[in-house]
Amino acid sequence: MEKNKIGDYIKRKRKEKGYSQQELGKLLFVTDKAVSKWERNIGLPDVAILTKLAKALDTTVSNILNGEDNTKDIDIDDKLKELKKEINSKNRMKIIGIIILSLLVIIIVITNNISYGYRIKQVHYNHAGIKKDINVGIPKTSFMMKYNDKSYSFKNFRNKSVLENEIKKYLKTLKYLSCNDTIYYYNETDDFSITAYSVDNYILYKNITYTIANGDYCNSNKLNEYSEKLGGLKRFHSMNDKYSFYDSWNNLLSVLFQDGYSDDNNSIYEFKAKLKIQYLTRIDSERANYKILEESIGDYEIKDDKLYYYRTKIIDKSDDVNIPEVSVFKIEDQKLLLIDNYLEKYYDKQIVLK
Repeated sequence: MEKNKIGDYIKRKRKEKGYSQQELGKLLFVTDKAVSKWERNIGLPDVAILTKLAKALDTTVSNILNGEDNTKDIDIDDKLKELKKEINSKNRMKIIGIIILSLLVIIIVITNNISYGYRIKQVHYNHAGIKKDINVGIPKTSFMMKYNDKSYSFKNFRNKSVLENEIKKYLKTLKYLSCNDTIYYYNETDDFSITAYSVDNYILYKNITYTIANGDYCNSNKLNEYSEKLGGLKRFHSMNDKYSFYDSWNNLLSVLFQDGYSDDNNSIYEFKAKLKIQYLTRIDSERANYKILEESIGDYEIKDDKLYYYRTKIIDKSDDVNIPEVSVFKIEDQKLLLIDNYLEKYYDKQIVLK
């Protein structure tokens, strides 16, 4: 039997008579769904209905079973057995196919929702003249890495929420950074930060993206901000550009503030500072006595337009100076203006460090 030959014949003859499937079904006392099955070749009427069907379509049972007009008479019972056997065989194959497909879908759904964890993959970082290999944690079964400027992307077939959880487990192994009201992730070993990540849905796969920055991202931002406000880093801010000794002065206050101070010559920038204040009293035109009012080291930070100096250690001081724990400088045109002058005894004007 040619595929759809009987079904096509019934459909053609029905339309020639001007019947809908529902109308033909009423004539035969069957549903329109039964007629639809005949025309789609997934079912056949029994002998009694075949006779009525042939009469309704002005044709013969032999023509219906042969799928064409003007055919010779055949053994209807044998032909029906043969056709139904073939249809049943095809239906079984369809059912088996549906079962296999369903099992595959179930397997895919189950495996896509299983967490396999993450693996460490070495990638090459090359941006702004910095070239190095770094190790990044990506969900297992990821493939097809792509590198664009400062971002790396990977493909994966598994569930989005599962992949996001695997990424979060990896990020927990990194140091948390907090700035700009945002959490970032820092790999201290390879000295890079993950500033953003995402898992995006596409039709066939998920796309995992990491955005990478060299070094400690928050520290780098702070360095840039501080450098702009202070006119550079690791520099001396002094009350006088140089010391000049003239006949016109008797006493001179010397204030020296060094940002980026490190007592172990560490090349890595730390937000530490050193403050040294001396009072010079003239002996003669070429000599002066140096009295240390304060020598201290501490930490500093900048908030808006103010620099806060937090003393952590007093190295030397004068007994007649009450040194505060914190000194605040207003930043104005890259100059430091001491807000609370605790040195008023020695200098009653505004202390300005250039």
